[in-house]
Amino acid sequence: MLKNIFRLTILLQFLAIALVVITPVISVNKLLYPTRIDSAFVNMQQLQFQKMKEATKSDTSAIFLYSPSQLQINFTELEFPMPDSIKLRGWMAIDTTKMISPLLLIIPDMLEGAIDYIPAMQEFSARGFNVGVINLRGQGNSDGEYYLPGQKSIDDLIRIIPELRALPYVNHVAILGSGSGAGIAISLLSDTAIADVLILQNPVSNFERFFISHAQSEWRIAVPFLLPAIIRSYEKQTGINVAAYKYDKMIENLFLPQMFVTANFNSKEQITETVAMYDASTYFKKQLYIETQSYLKRPGTNNSKIYYDKISAFINSSLPYKSKKVSRKKLATR
Repeated sequence: MLKNIFRLTILLQFLAIALVVITPVISVNKLLYPTRIDSAFVNMQQLQFQKMKEATKSDTSAIFLYSPSQLQINFTELEFPMPDSIKLRGWMAIDTTKMISPLLLIIPDMLEGAIDYIPAMQEFSARGFNVGVINLRGQGNSDGEYYLPGQKSIDDLIRIIPELRALPYVNHVAILGSGSGAGIAISLLSDTAIADVLILQNPVSNFERFFISHAQSEWRIAVPFLLPAIIRSYEKQTGINVAAYKYDKMIENLFLPQMFVTANFNSKEQITETVAMYDASTYFKKQLYIETQSYLKRPGTNNSKIYYDKISAFINSSLPYKSKKVSRKKLATR
């Protein structure tokens, strides 16, 4: 009897050690290598849908978007080589109704990709914007081993945005950051005056909270006592100081128009975080909007007309319009 108890104790100790060693690695991998929302992902989803449709003999149809051309969007493909030979890719919808228009640059969340924002490209370009969507490192069809929501992504955007702003049909730049993309946008604008308007969708008050939230979604009960090991492992691999990015403090010193949006959210806590960030902002020109109908839905066709109208109206009312001469008379079309 005592021998069996001893063996059981040894086994439990071994399992505890294994959990401490393995869990941080798996949890970090989920944060370093989020599911790439690219054409391969869409094809897989389409195959799964077709199998489900055949199994249930359902007549339900769905459109699996993988290119702006499917919605007859006038667009160009974007590709930006970085100094370390990494290439970042995306799309830019071009407003053909005017010779010169503002650029709305969308920075997706780590669990999203440019593909998710094809409907947004159509909606915002129809409202008078050039619309760019960029996959960052380790995201979508861009190069890169890791997804890095820290200084590396900030440096990449500092290179990309001036190139886009210099286009002859762009006069101003607004940035829409979603989730982790919102944090990147805040950090970016804390260092530079590279945009005129900031839209923050589902922002978090600090990166540590964002990190813990994603770790808990994977390992729930195990997270509290494993969290220090998970954070150390992540920081060692990425060079990102998890505690350094306090977005609620950064937002206090951003002096440009800011709109705070909750949409395509998964929990009430995301509404609380958005409101907290709105309250933390000290700039006089700010607005709060919560779209409840997109709860538990991915971005794109699930967003309402009001969602697109409100964001467009806020940007247009906030831009410091100035004239910019262009030499051509019309835009090229695809």
